[in-house]
Amino acid sequence: MQFTPYLSFAGQCAEAMRFYGEIFGATPQMQTFASVPPGGDMPPLPAEMQDWIMHADLRLPNGASLMGADMPPQFGGEPQSGVSIALTLPAETAEATFERLASGGTVRMPFGATFFSAGFGMCKDRFGTSWMVITA
Repeated sequence: MQFTPYLSFAGQCAEAMRFYGEIFGATPQMQTFASVPPGGDMPPLPAEMQDWIMHADLRLPNGASLMGADMPPQFGGEPQSGVSIALTLPAETAEATFERLASGGTVRMPFGATFFSAGFGMCKDRFGTSWMVITA
């Protein structure tokens, strides 16, 4: 069994997934709502939401995946809350990755040594995703 985080956005999914792709070294695959074939069972969306991302998949070189979508309010979309993505990285890359994720966001706990790890930090990135970065 494998758990895959699936992130919810409100119009920023494409930008967020490209950002994560730059950080983690992968290219996201994305499909917009405009690409849904006509006559399907998808409720109609306003024109301004047609370019929103219906599904995005960022497959990382190590086999892990991060998924997400823009969630229109009429589909019951809710912003991300109450969940953090825990990311374990080698000591030589953990702090730099944390700093990139935190750039433009909010640092909740600065990256530094703790009683349980040589490096740990918590942040919410500029897209609303909460991260916990820890050294291996």
